[in-house]
Amino acid sequence: MTSRLMDHIGEWNPQLVRELKGRLTSRNVTLSVGLSIVAQLLIVLVFISQIPAPDAHYGAYCLSQNNGYCFFNSLQWWQDLNQVFYWILPLALVSGGVYLLIADLAREERRGTLSFIRVSPQSSQSILIGKLLGVPVLIYLAVAIALPMDVISATFAQITLLEVFSFYLLLAALCGLFYSAAALFALMGGQQAFVGAGITLGMVWFVMNLQSDYSYWGPLQWFGFTFNRDNLLNLQLFAVGNCAIWTYWIWQGLYRRFRNPTATIINKKQSYALVFCLNILFLGLVTSYLGSEPDPKLSAYLWFDRLSLIATLNLFLFLGLIAALSPPRQTLLDWARYAHQAKGQAVLQDLIWGEKSPSPVAIAIGATIAALIFIPWVLLWPVEMLYKLQAIAAIGIYVILTAIYAVLAQIMLLLKSKKRALWATGVVAAAIGVPLLTLALFGGQSETIPELYLLSILSLSGLEYATTTPIFMAFLGHLAILAGLSAKLRQQLNRAGESATKALLMGRKVS
Repeated sequence: MTSRLMDHIGEWNPQLVRELKGRLTSRNVTLSVGLSIVAQLLIVLVFISQIPAPDAHYGAYCLSQNNGYCFFNSLQWWQDLNQVFYWILPLALVSGGVYLLIADLAREERRGTLSFIRVSPQSSQSILIGKLLGVPVLIYLAVAIALPMDVISATFAQITLLEVFSFYLLLAALCGLFYSAAALFALMGGQQAFVGAGITLGMVWFVMNLQSDYSYWGPLQWFGFTFNRDNLLNLQLFAVGNCAIWTYWIWQGLYRRFRNPTATIINKKQSYALVFCLNILFLGLVTSYLGSEPDPKLSAYLWFDRLSLIATLNLFLFLGLIAALSPPRQTLLDWARYAHQAKGQAVLQDLIWGEKSPSPVAIAIGATIAALIFIPWVLLWPVEMLYKLQAIAAIGIYVILTAIYAVLAQIMLLLKSKKRALWATGVVAAAIGVPLLTLALFGGQSETIPELYLLSILSLSGLEYATTTPIFMAFLGHLAILAGLSAKLRQQLNRAGESATKALLMGRKVS
């Protein structure tokens, strides 16, 4: 029967059968089941030891009676037992699976077997699904053995089956998200399984802590929909929806990097859609807040605070896109030779849509898309027009700064040094960090030295207190820096295109 089941699975997904046969050995299955049962027994025995005796006067689960003795609080006992499973299952399932996936893909890459899998007639989707389902199968088995005890404890703790099911749905969504991210991390060259598992453990711990402490979620709203302890199911469904969105975008990178390890994680068209999608999510999280403060200055401060949060989230988004859209140096050299010979309009179209062209134009377009999403929201603020103009000016500065970081990174990635990626990371980090360090050294507040704030990613704070002339000069300064760096990048590309063309004509290898 087992052989027949494997045959049916093999017809659907041969890669999954390969993973299952390599892991579902008698020794591994016995070890996985045994560890799960032993862990459950230890947990239950620890809780049984805390049950107060009939003649006890105090205890962790003791209800005081008139005669001074204790009455066993069974409901609290079952609730605490269920909380242990609530924490252990996600942490073990998600972080353990991430560790196994990164370690497995890194091992196959070192051995060269991943290259053979790539050229197999199976689709990328089939192979990747086989990996995600098959590699952590022993952890799936251990968790499945623990599920009956979790359901029993939830039942006696008076937790509805709907809540239990929604928790399992969220757990499955988290697995899909983090497992996909782990596979992409490994395909990008990441081989540190412990690092990936540790980061995942921290992130899942944070998510579960927010889920268990409802006070964190009190004011959470998205386009008017409120998520709090009174509608926990809606909150979990919202989290599942977000996991699905992020998983979808991660899979776009998985498809590309699996078949072509040198390809960018996503293409430029996808990056525009990603920026639009995530900024709609950000917009929904802030539009439902504020708006009825009696003090206009307090109202403006709170709106600026929300805009600052959005700017910070977009900063991390675009730093990630700079890395995701930047092609390898050799690809850039090949494109530079093409651009050296092509017409201007064709080059511009390739800068906007092409996969082998430099990324700064696409990053600038993405930043502009984000700006266009939030400018209408700013114009609808219930504050004075002066504050709205300051906020729009801040958005413009953020767009220019994002383009500056993208051009800086691209210049560094054209270096001949083998550590050009490290150089790009360091230079962009310095461009962000040095102005912040300068502000810290001066020790001034935005009220006293707003002009210096205009030169950093904290420009929004400076715009609240700066006059028209410093703002105008800051714009000109940022535009001058962007123009100078863009001219430098174009000079590098022209020189690389000329050199590549000459080398090609003379039969030499392009370096």
